Amino acid sequence: MVYIPFWICAFAGAVIDARERRFPNALAAACAVAALAGVWLDRGLNTALDHAGLAVIVYLSLVLTESLWRRYRQAPGIGMGDAKALFALCTFDPLGALVAFAAALLSLAAVCLIAKSRSLPLLPFLVPIFAIIEVVGCTL
Repeated sequence: MVYIPFWICAFAGAVIDARERRFPNALAAACAVAALAGVWLDRGLNTALDHAGLAVIVYLSLVLTESLWRRYRQAPGIGMGDAKALFALCTFDPLGALVAFAAALLSLAAVCLIAKSRSLPLLPFLVPIFAIIEVVGCTL
C-alpha cells in the first residue's frame, strides 16, 4: 500500500514519455519522493538513505556519461528524463532498477531495429520491465 503513489507516478511518466517524449521534472520529483517515503515506511530510514545514496551515484554517473556523449558525438543519447526516471527507480530498488535499465535498453534496441527507427522513448520499456522484476522478486 505504501508504494501505490510511486507506481502511479512511474506509470504516468511512462505514458507521458510515450506521448510527448519527456518526463516532467515535477512528476520525476514526485516519483522519487514517493519511492523514498515508501522505502522509509516499509524498510526503515537506513535502507531508504542507502537507496537514495546509490540513486545519486547512478544518476551522476549517467549524467556525466550523457554529457560526454553529447560533447564528443554531437548527438543526444539517453535523455535527461531517462536519467531522472532511473534515479527514482534506484531510490525504490537499486539493483532491480539497474537490471531493468539494461533489459529496457536491449528491448529498445531490438524494437528500433525491427521498426527501423533511430529512436524511441525509453520509459515505456523501462517502467513495465521494472514492475515485472519487482513482482517476480516479491514472489520468490
